[in-house]
Amino acid sequence: MRICGVGDNVVDRYYKQKLMFPGGNAVNFAVHAERSGMDAAYVGVIGTDSDGDLIRSSLQAEGVDLTHLRVKDGPNAFATVHMDDDGNNRKWGLCEKGVSMFQLDSAELEYLAGFDLAHTGETSRLDGQLPEIRARVAISFDFSDRDLDYAASVLPYVKVAAFSRSGASETEIARILDIAHSAGVELVTITQGAKGATVSYNGEVLFVPAMPVDAVDTLGAGDAFVARLACRVLSGVPLAEAGKDAAQYSALICGTRGAFGHARPITRDIPL
Repeated sequence: MRICGVGDNVVDRYYKQKLMFPGGNAVNFAVHAERSGMDAAYVGVIGTDSDGDLIRSSLQAEGVDLTHLRVKDGPNAFATVHMDDDGNNRKWGLCEKGVSMFQLDSAELEYLAGFDLAHTGETSRLDGQLPEIRARVAISFDFSDRDLDYAASVLPYVKVAAFSRSGASETEIARILDIAHSAGVELVTITQGAKGATVSYNGEVLFVPAMPVDAVDTLGAGDAFVARLACRVLSGVPLAEAGKDAAQYSALICGTRGAFGHARPITRDIPL
């Protein structure tokens, strides 16, 4: 199966640890898809600074196709992360979009027609192009913690939907599933932090508990779960088996710093 991450990328700068890591929802999905045995690509824009180089080199190392990666003069997107050495108490500092925001051109849209699934999300700001994308390829979309009023306008274009709802009640979970499936979504994932995730596909609804783990860093664990689950389910793996595998994979990601590793030392002063 061919999967393309489309949209955002960001370099997470860990202030205290003086390390930076590649990330961003679309990038993370592409990497986890490639690691899951899919043929993965990434379409997005990186800057001409060292942060942009980190995004490109890490994706190349992971085997992700960068045929349609754009490089634009200017700074790459970054986010400053304040976190204790034990992986707890993560807070966000200064975040800048840099050159990362873009709209797909005609060549990129036609390129997506060669894939089975294109993954993007609310952070990529490509909502206005979803009809054009959906006309060419099925869409996976990460809503993060955005409300259902926002989701209502996007869900009709989506095959795979992901929501983040730590502490959500059973009533809220049921409402999300009902609204998403009523809009035509096939696979819905609702990550619920350290508790686990609720997943729903073809009328089957399961709660998947998180695997016990001595977490080093939980950043990107949700992206790992969502991507792994989608790859397994859409490849024909039964939902229960796919959910267990996704939970194990997500726990593995929690054992390393960054969204998927590839640390690089920060050799200059970074803003708070």
